[in-house]
Amino acid sequence: MSLSGSDSPVNHNDSIDAPGQLHQQQQLSNGTSQGYGHGGSGSGGQNGERPTQNGNGGAGSSGSGDVGSPSGSDDDLPQVEAKMIPLSVTISRLITYAYTELVTLVDTLPARAEAERRTEILKYTEHMSDLLTKLLVLVRWAKHAPQIQKCQNVIAYLDSQNRYFEYAVDNIYQTFMSMPNVRLRNYDVGNATDILTTGSYQRLPAAIKRAVPPPRLSKRQIRETLAAVDGIIRGRLLRGEAVPLAMRRYVIGNGRVVFTVPGEFEATLTLLQFDSSIPWHIVSINVLVAGDKSLPDEQQIAVNTWQI
Repeated sequence: MSLSGSDSPVNHNDSIDAPGQLHQQQQLSNGTSQGYGHGGSGSGGQNGERPTQNGNGGAGSSGSGDVGSPSGSDDDLPQVEAKMIPLSVTISRLITYAYTELVTLVDTLPARAEAERRTEILKYTEHMSDLLTKLLVLVRWAKHAPQIQKCQNVIAYLDSQNRYFEYAVDNIYQTFMSMPNVRLRNYDVGNATDILTTGSYQRLPAAIKRAVPPPRLSKRQIRETLAAVDGIIRGRLLRGEAVPLAMRRYVIGNGRVVFTVPGEFEATLTLLQFDSSIPWHIVSINVLVAGDKSLPDEQQIAVNTWQI
C-alpha cells in the first residue's frame, strides 16, 4: 500500500509504506521545523523555510521573514504541543486499521455468495480510498506544519507577554491606590513659627470655640450684666409696650420683670434677645386664686399645678 506524489512534505520518493521510511520522514519533518533547508543555493524560499547558516541552503537564499522572539531565536519561544498528534502516529494507525479490515474481509468472504463478495470488496475499497485521500491531504498539508507551529508559538508568546503587561498594570494601580496611606506630610513650618514667636498656637479652627464652654463670669460682671438687662427691659416697657391695665403693677430686678395681678396670678418675664420684635420669655407663673376661707374645706377651690 503506497502514497505516491511529488508533494510529499519530506521525502519525494513514490511510496511511504515501510515503517523505516515513516520514521525517516518524521525525522526529516522535525528537521524542517528546526529551520534546516533541503535544497541547494537559493532554495530556502520554496517552502517558506527560514535559511540559516547551519542549513544546506545558500547564504543568499530568500525565505520568509523571521517570526520569533525579540532576540530572533525560535528556541526562546514557548513550544505549544497541546492537542497535537504526530503524523507518523496517524499513518501508523491508518495502516493498522486498513490491514485489520483487510484480514477480517479475507476471513469472512469464503462464507458469502459471489455477489456479496463483490459488494464487500467494493465497500472496503471505497472506504480505504476515502481514508487514504484524507491522509494524502494531511501529508501535503504537513509541509506547512513548521510555519503553523511557529505561528502558534508566536501567539503563545504574545499571550504570555499580554499577561505580564496586565499583571504590571494591576500592580502599578495597586501601588497608586496605596500611595495616600504612605504619603509623608510636609513640615508644619507656619505653626512652628507661631509657637516659637508667640508661645501659643494661633491657627485653631473657629468651630472649636463653639465646643469649648465660655469662662464663668465674675460676680461683678454678673451684676453689671443684670443691670444692663434691667435697663433694656425698662426701656422697652416705657417705649409703649402694650401692657394690660391689670398688669401695670410690676417690679424690675435681676434681669426680670414681675407682673402681679392681686388675687389672680404673678408672672415673671425676661428677654432672651434685645430686639423689640422678639416676644417676651416666661420664666414662671404663680396662680394666686384661692377659695373663701369662711367656707368649709370640702367647698374650697383647689388649683392643681397641672392645671396651670
